[in-house]
Amino acid sequence: MSAGFVGAVIFLAWGVLSYTGTWKGWIRVRRGYGSTIGFASLWLGLSFAVATGAFLMEPLSRPSFFVLSGLAAGLLIVAIVGFFWLPRFLLPEWFRVLREDDVHPRGHA
Repeated sequence: MSAGFVGAVIFLAWGVLSYTGTWKGWIRVRRGYGSTIGFASLWLGLSFAVATGAFLMEPLSRPSFFVLSGLAAGLLIVAIVGFFWLPRFLLPEWFRVLREDDVHPRGHA
């Protein structure tokens, strides 16, 4: 349990720092494998947090356990795909500008 919680906190922190642009040291390539790895860590952290919650709920409510486990699995799939690619709506604006997907950032001509 505690390992899942610690992993969730670490990956969530890494993901938040990546999404806000506070930490950009993880960027090596702009496209392909690894180009969105920092963002994938947020989804991995969410998956760990929900999975940990599912295991804590199991003795209390079997249906909640299964619902949370399914949600954790879905978030894990997003994280795995996120190591290779994320859809445009899941990428922050600063990254789309860096990658030159948005030539003109919102609000600028």
